[in-house]
Formats: sequence, structure tokens, C-alpha cells
Amino acid sequence: MNGRIKVLIVDDHLTVAESLQALLSRQADLDVGEVATNGAAAQRLAAERTPQVVLMDHNLSGESGVVVAEAILAAHPQMAVVMLSGGMSQDELIAAVEVGVSGYLQKTMPAVEIVKAIRRAAAGEILLPPDELSSLLRLGRERTRERDERQRNLPQLTRREREVLVLMASAADAERIAEELKISVNTARGYIQNILEKVGAHSRLEAVVRATEMGLLSA
Repeated sequence: MNGRIKVLIVDDHLTVAESLQALLSRQADLDVGEVATNGAAAQRLAAERTPQVVLMDHNLSGESGVVVAEAILAAHPQMAVVMLSGGMSQDELIAAVEVGVSGYLQKTMPAVEIVKAIRRAAAGEILLPPDELSSLLRLGRERTRERDERQRNLPQLTRREREVLVLMASAADAERIAEELKISVNTARGYIQNILEKVGAHSRLEAVVRATEMGLLSA
């Protein structure tokens, strides 16, 4: 076993995972054990087998491969995680780079290229070209600044106004809001008017739409 590169395959499509497992197992310098088909299994096997390289499907059933990769790298920063993808969006690539993955591979790549990439990742190489890596990191920083700026400019709602807004989003009128919050109808109407003014809306429906766009209903 000495000198062999331990590889963990994470893919929720068992047929794909087992095909990749069979392919890599034919390489004398690669040690491929049990495959993982979900995030929990991936984290367990990463801890048990301590692989040098984790091949992570970017889109697990009901889970983000990037989120699983982040958890593995947080616990095992010495590991190299390489995303496997049928096609990742720019946002997904940025997120992957920001959590520290070593790169990404198309599932349609020739087998010989996948094997080469595993060896490079195990040696500590970043699989993304330097200019692409810099571009993705720059975009990530810009989007973080834009998001922070939007957060700073969000209307500041009081706790009670947030409670009223949630009820408005469920189509509650002033009478029902008053009943739910045990306040007077006039007070409920006052809160509704405050919300409309703060989000720049002319109607309750528009206020709910604008608040949703601003992220106020999920904040």
C-alpha cells in the first residue's frame, strides 16, 4: 500500500461511481476503496480512510457537492477535493474555489486525463489555470462586496414590522394581523403603512414582492 494514492469517489449515481472505481482500480499507483453516494458517507469515509484525493460529484441528490467538500476540507485540510461535473455554472465554480477545492473535471474527460489529474492533485497542484483561478476569486470578492452593500442598504424593519410582514406574505389583512398579534386594527394598519414606505411599495402585494426580492422575508 505504501506510495499508493488513496482516492475517495463521491457520486450519488452508483453506476457512475462503480464505473469510475473500476477504472481507477486498474492503476497500480491508485488505491480506491468503498465509494460514497451521499454527503454523510463521504465525510465518514474521508475520516476513516484519509484519502489524498476526493473526487466529488458537484450535484448530489438533495445536497450540494460544494457544501460537502467544504465540510471535508474543514476537517481535513490536507486532502485535495476535485469536483466532478457534467457542467458547473460560474456561481458554482466560484463557490467551489472559495471553499478550497483543487479544481474540477468534466465527467466526459478521457480516462487518462482523469488519472493524470488525480496524480497532480495528490501532489498538491491546483488543476485550474492561474488566470482562471484569479478571475474566479476576483469575481467572488466582487459579489461578496455587492452582497454586503445590498445588506447595508436594506430597509431596517423592527421586530414587530417583520412579524407583520410575515403575516402579510400569508395574505393576512389588517384585521387578521391585529388578531394574530393581539394589537388594534389601527396599530396593524400603521405597521403595514410603515412597511410600505420602507420598501418603497404602493400596495401590500407589491410590498411582499419587494421584501422577498430584498431577502427581508428570509433574513
